[in-house]
Order: sequence, then C-alpha cells, then structure tokens
Amino acid sequence: MFNFLGLLSLVSPPFLAFFVWRKFLKTSDIQERPRWKTVVDWVAVLSVSGLFVVCVIAFLTIPCDVARLGWSCVAKWRSFSGLVVRSTPLFLLLATVGRKGTRILSMLWVLAVNFDCIMVDVMA
Repeated sequence: MFNFLGLLSLVSPPFLAFFVWRKFLKTSDIQERPRWKTVVDWVAVLSVSGLFVVCVIAFLTIPCDVARLGWSCVAKWRSFSGLVVRSTPLFLLLATVGRKGTRILSMLWVLAVNFDCIMVDVMA
C-alpha cells in the first residue's frame, strides 16, 4: 500500500500541474474582479509552480551517490527537504487563497511535491 501511494505521489505532480494551469487559464465567466484578487490568484499559482520547479531542479542537481560522493549529498538533500517541509504551510495557505476551481488541486500538488521530497530524502 505504501509503495502504491509513493508511486502515485511520484508521478502525480506533473499531472496536477497540468490540471491546475488548465483550470486557471480557462476563462469560464468574465466578471469584474478586484485587481488585488487577480494578483493574489496569480501569486498563488506561480508560487506553487515555483515550488515544483525548484524541487525538480534540486532533484536533478543534487547528486546523491554515497559510495562515490560521500555523505555530504545526503546532508544537502536533508537540508533542502527540511526547508520544503517547513515552508509547506505557507504554500498550502497560498493555494487556499487561489482562484476558485484550482484550490484543491493546488493543495494536493503542494502535498505531492512535499511527499516526493521526503521520499527522495528517505531513499538517500
């Protein structure tokens, strides 16, 4: 069961990103919205996307082969994943104030990225 949850979490962030951006960019009804609300919506979706991009870049640039590189790579990844875990409440708050229709998917996206960072940390 845990392996299935891990695999689902590992492949789900790109799919969640696609659906969040599709719903965000789809204009279902054009209303007069306050400018501040539009700015908050954009900040919310861009911050969650930024978290995902930063985690992918960290995954690709922090090599972790203990036999070849020593334990410093584990310490780097542990530090990075700790930062991601500690910043998760902020990103969840941003996801909840985002545009209607993207809130739940954005929150799931943040949790999936967080779980992926923890999984890589445990595997290191």
